[in-house]
Amino acid sequence: MKKILIYGAGGFGREVQWLIERINKKKPVWQLEGYLDDGVEAGTVVNGFHVLGGMKKLKEYQEPVAIVCAVGAAKTREKIISAIKAEGNFEFPNLIDPEVQMSDLISIGQGNIICAGNILTVNVALGDFVILNLSCTVGHDAVLESFVTVYPSVNISGCVKIGQGVELGTGSKIIQGIEIGCNTIVGAGAVVIRDIPCGCVAVGAPAKPVRIRGGGYKKLIIVGKSGHGEVIRDLACQCKWYQSIEFMDDASSKMKENLVKGCSQDVFKYKHEYDVFVAIGNSKIRKKLQGEYESGGVSIVSLIHPYAILPYESVKIGSGTVVMADAVIQTGTELGKGVIINTAATVDHDCKISDYVHVAVGAHLAGNVEVGSGTWIGAGAVVSNNIHICENVTVGAGAVVVSDIEERGTYVGVPARKVS
Repeated sequence: MKKILIYGAGGFGREVQWLIERINKKKPVWQLEGYLDDGVEAGTVVNGFHVLGGMKKLKEYQEPVAIVCAVGAAKTREKIISAIKAEGNFEFPNLIDPEVQMSDLISIGQGNIICAGNILTVNVALGDFVILNLSCTVGHDAVLESFVTVYPSVNISGCVKIGQGVELGTGSKIIQGIEIGCNTIVGAGAVVIRDIPCGCVAVGAPAKPVRIRGGGYKKLIIVGKSGHGEVIRDLACQCKWYQSIEFMDDASSKMKENLVKGCSQDVFKYKHEYDVFVAIGNSKIRKKLQGEYESGGVSIVSLIHPYAILPYESVKIGSGTVVMADAVIQTGTELGKGVIINTAATVDHDCKISDYVHVAVGAHLAGNVEVGSGTWIGAGAVVSNNIHICENVTVGAGAVVVSDIEERGTYVGVPARKVS
């Protein structure tokens, strides 16, 4: 029998122990040595086996030993495998429950875990370190790239492509021919009927991306406890992703009232625990803070309200951008960093909105509009198609822009004219 270690002493680790026991009942293959886990005290007994230590324990293994990584979170699992490989030359076997139904026409890498009740049909391809939890189905010609996690009772139809690091929530369903981009999370019970881009969180039936992922933390800091900050908090709550939402603000009065976690520079203390969103309307301050945070390794995220309408596969969205409820973004549009597309604003096809632009409530941009960085498009303003607006312009509420604006200043009226 070959020696094997389970990395991860949590609930799924115990399920993998049971999987090993089920394999051995069919035919003795594995001698389980115990668990490895950097977050559990060495010597702890887990279902009859000891936690032997953490990553450093691997240095003691001179003879060949197999390791299975029983960590569901895809990004964490990828980091752990990278660290294990740096410690030595270990074997990463595929563990497949004896009751799994799968054809002989399966391509499979290393380190995969396929639990009881799974059905894989024909011409399916699995990368490395994929987890297929209990009672999932995978249809013909499906491709699951490395470090994909499929939680229980997921149905994947034929010709589906799942990118690296994707997590498919319990009971989710993916119809035929769909592609899901890398590092995306599909929520429990979601029904995916259209392609989903990389690096987002998608929920609902039909599934719709509600958040463009940054560092992937489940706690959020909002910098700025103004009215805009409160709106951002409500939006983040609607996304149903964050377990905890905190504020940071430099206003001493708010700090005295214990309304905030700290000041804007305290963000760096929490960069390994929290995503961050800068909810400050002043574009110069927003740009300064977001630039400092990104340079310091802080996870800056974009937030998309569930009731915004946009074709995610053909719209580019920069970090720190927010799209509010009932906003409509059309195909081919590019949104830079720190952009605000406010409630019920519309941005038509192929627009290019530069960094730290604010498109206010109910403003309308026609097709092929270009807006320079730091510009403010006022509430209810209208910009005709093919217009170019330079940087640091203010377009007043209700103004109608019918010709290019090449000079900084404030423009108001119908048609819009420079007043300062």
